[in-house]
Amino acid sequence: MKLVIIYGPEATGKLTIARKLAEETGFRLFHNHVSIDVARTLFDFGAQEFSELTWDVRIMVFEYAARAHIPGLIFTWAYSHPDFLPYLQRIREVMDTYQGEIFYVYVTCSVEELKRRVLQADRNEAGKINSLEALERQLQKKNHQVIPDTESLVIDNTSLSPAEVAQQIIVHYHIETVGEPGSTP
Repeated sequence: MKLVIIYGPEATGKLTIARKLAEETGFRLFHNHVSIDVARTLFDFGAQEFSELTWDVRIMVFEYAARAHIPGLIFTWAYSHPDFLPYLQRIREVMDTYQGEIFYVYVTCSVEELKRRVLQADRNEAGKINSLEALERQLQKKNHQVIPDTESLVIDNTSLSPAEVAQQIIVHYHIETVGEPGSTP
């Protein structure tokens, strides 16, 4: 299985890019808020059990997908270094067990663009950070950077469309596309 991890600060467009990439490649999309939504049904955000359940769900999804030989899975993540290294190690262990590949994509954009994007209405509907104050707290709290020891594809999408970013990922990692109905990829 190929696992594409699209990571970077909040409001950089990770999910929008992931949707476009899924459309182009046929890969399945596992947006990080799916596991958060599961954990929220039982625990308050920030509780120890909340974090544990969120990550147990994520690891279970990666394992089920790899074991079922799903060709590709896209995961979005607001990775913070080094705090999230233990979680990354769990992902790597699953992928190693099933001889999977991980493609890392670090997405960034200007702070001005982050501030514009965080206020978009669809973020509120998805239960994401949707205020300048919350964005500022996350940017101060987290250390968003390229994950060390990876050959991450780094994309500044301040002026790029999600389709352009998806195309860069496809080309860089040599991912086959699904093409138009009736065409050969």
